[in-house]
Amino acid sequence: MESFLDCTQVLDIPAKTQTNAFLDLPPSETALRPEVIKALDTLRDVGTEITIYQNATSYANKQSAILRANDILNSLNEYATNQIITPEKAIISGIIYEWRKLVSTEGGKLAGQGLLNPVRNPYMAGNPVTGSLFVGREDIFRRLEELWMSPEQGESVILSGQRRIGKSSILQNLGIRLGHQTTVVDFNMQIAGAGSNTSELIHHLAWQIYDRLPPTQKQALGEPKSQQFTIENPYYALKRFLNQVDKVRDGLRFIIAVDEYERIEDLIEKNVVEPKLIWFWRGLIQTYPWFIMIFAGWHELHEMCNYWNPLFASVKSIQVGFLSPHAAQKLITEPVPEFDIDYNEEAINLIIDLTNGQPYLIQLICRELVTNFNREVFEEGRERERRFTVEDVETIINNPDFYSDGNAYFTGIWRQAEKSSPPGQLQILRKLCNKELSPLQLEQETTLSLEEVQAALQTLQAHDVIREQDGCYGYTVKLMQEWVKRTIVPLR
Repeated sequence: MESFLDCTQVLDIPAKTQTNAFLDLPPSETALRPEVIKALDTLRDVGTEITIYQNATSYANKQSAILRANDILNSLNEYATNQIITPEKAIISGIIYEWRKLVSTEGGKLAGQGLLNPVRNPYMAGNPVTGSLFVGREDIFRRLEELWMSPEQGESVILSGQRRIGKSSILQNLGIRLGHQTTVVDFNMQIAGAGSNTSELIHHLAWQIYDRLPPTQKQALGEPKSQQFTIENPYYALKRFLNQVDKVRDGLRFIIAVDEYERIEDLIEKNVVEPKLIWFWRGLIQTYPWFIMIFAGWHELHEMCNYWNPLFASVKSIQVGFLSPHAAQKLITEPVPEFDIDYNEEAINLIIDLTNGQPYLIQLICRELVTNFNREVFEEGRERERRFTVEDVETIINNPDFYSDGNAYFTGIWRQAEKSSPPGQLQILRKLCNKELSPLQLEQETTLSLEEVQAALQTLQAHDVIREQDGCYGYTVKLMQEWVKRTIVPLR
């Protein structure tokens, strides 16, 4: 038995309890010291649990086995104290003491590494976010609340900003902030634009408004009939429908959230939707103070075609930019209240520096950090601290897969610069991927005139793609710069 004290780690225990001498113990009923035989049988049970722990592939099973081994040793310690006499008592108590230390140490490793289950990944890269994942934007909500302070009168708004900057998330969180007398009507043009003509689009809007009414008001109003919008004049049909809504709404006001509003222009260009729809919406905004529209998209209205001019005087423009450093840090370190992996301060600062507070890229980096952590700990069986470091972040951003995963953001920025006026934006972005340059240097290094360089710089800066510092221009988001360097420049 004294050899049992030679164990230096918990995985040594099974071998000690599987020796021939141990396996050939006599039954406790015929032994001279039955209490000792029972204690040795119990030690063998500890060895069995450690073997289960060693062979388990599920970390939940590993923890269960180590807990059972600890419970067996605790019970055996009480038994030895009360039932076994010296000199065997001293030896068995010594074995229990040493083995409990080994089991406790191993259990501490499990707890420290969080090995019970993989860490639930709370970060979402791509889809609009609500709840605790939606951070910051207090300045925008304050502005909207100012514009919509009166329960009856409110100004319509356009939210403009980069793709995947958080405009859709703002729209989806409006209802939480605006109180029970305001209802948000989701009129996402990716869905609403699936109709084949103006009549179907207007009918869809009527249905969306109807669906947001309380049941009693729905019953009083009645469903918007298809033939009223497809056979008759759809504009008059919606006007009559809104007159009826006004009679039953009981103080309720409607925020019509038109996401991806540039899609309307595409439909107009394809002769699916009539340009006079824009004039009609302006008329509704002016006629019904409880009918408020909020558009969200990449462009500001002045960048759109002339048929948007009627809305210029009727809407307020709000730019959606990058998260503040404080909001970015909160998103990184507290995506959900129960998130229990820490970040070194240097790692936080690096993520903010690389993304400049771009929420989609922050979520993408942090999502990959958690994925890598789970793979290392739960699939590869590596021991590591429950904390992300600069090295962890660099591993993510140096992996080519990261830029493939973020392709929706990177190509969205690139293609917008390619399609929008003035020309020359892509030339400038290619040159800026290596170093910051002044307008004169860009003129020398591109085929553009100084006037063309300045016009392109103005547009890129308005779209938050580049920024100016001390007379030179560079990327606002370093990861965008790196993507151009990795993906675009090698193609030339």
